[in-house]
Amino acid sequence: MPYFCGERDVVRLAAIDIGTNSTRLLVAMEVNASLEFIHQDIVTTRLGLGSKDCLLPQAMDRTAAAVTEFYRQAKDLGADVIRVFGTSALREAANQKDFLALVTGEIGQKPEVLSGEQEARLTYLGAIRALRLNDRVVLIDVGGGSTEIIWGQGKKVLSLASLRLGAVHLTEKYLRSDPPAAAEWDEMVNHIELQLHPELLPLREKASAAVAVGGTATTVAAMLLKLVPYDGEKVQGYFVPDSRLHNLIKSVSLLPLDKRRQLPGLQPERADIILAGVAILSSALKIIDLPGFTVSEADLLLGSLYDMQAYRGSA
Repeated sequence: MPYFCGERDVVRLAAIDIGTNSTRLLVAMEVNASLEFIHQDIVTTRLGLGSKDCLLPQAMDRTAAAVTEFYRQAKDLGADVIRVFGTSALREAANQKDFLALVTGEIGQKPEVLSGEQEARLTYLGAIRALRLNDRVVLIDVGGGSTEIIWGQGKKVLSLASLRLGAVHLTEKYLRSDPPAAAEWDEMVNHIELQLHPELLPLREKASAAVAVGGTATTVAAMLLKLVPYDGEKVQGYFVPDSRLHNLIKSVSLLPLDKRRQLPGLQPERADIILAGVAILSSALKIIDLPGFTVSEADLLLGSLYDMQAYRGSA
């Protein structure tokens, strides 16, 4: 792993996640083999907006600017090691090298491009350790460009899949009306269930609980709690019953975009893609036949720091 070199007494670690919808930063300090958060930040950058196989120049520029700013923040906060990585939009882009060169020129470090399997494993690691779960669970990570499905027990991953099923791409492809037409919604849900069914149906009798991570899951919790401002401590570990998720979909899907942007707990910049995201979560619960899911704010970012910590300990 190229992000470790020199001295071994690293005490502050940082990770920058370049996602399809947003770019995120987490800086933490090692305290007695645990991690204590110092700073978190997020900005909606929409790297994957409007892209089929190529990233748009404007999307690359605004995302690179966000990465550069977060890298500066991490340095200012004393991060000894900064891990920078991209996920779905970046790994699928034909012009991936152009974006990597752009960011490398700005920060002097080439971002990693995580495979779907790497993304899933690190997400599972972050969520399960934060929630301290030992039961067999299905973890669902709804992103802007992909959805990861991980089945595991304790710290052990038993199976995983990464699907090209994301809130940004589904919104662009199916939800063209404002608010979405019933036919558009039904077509999107049919597509979602077709993609999820082969991965989730075999787990129906195996998993005792579901965990959801990512911006859609945390936003659902914030909306149900009517959080203004957002409070991660209240979101972490919050249980979302299937019945409340279903009612949320019924009410929000009837609202035009300008009204959705005014809802408590829903960030205005996520209002356009929230319906596609919750459709994925709702469909997953339906297939796996579980009564709801537990939300974990801890995910890929935290998992990547634990991974760095483990690597450092074994080096």
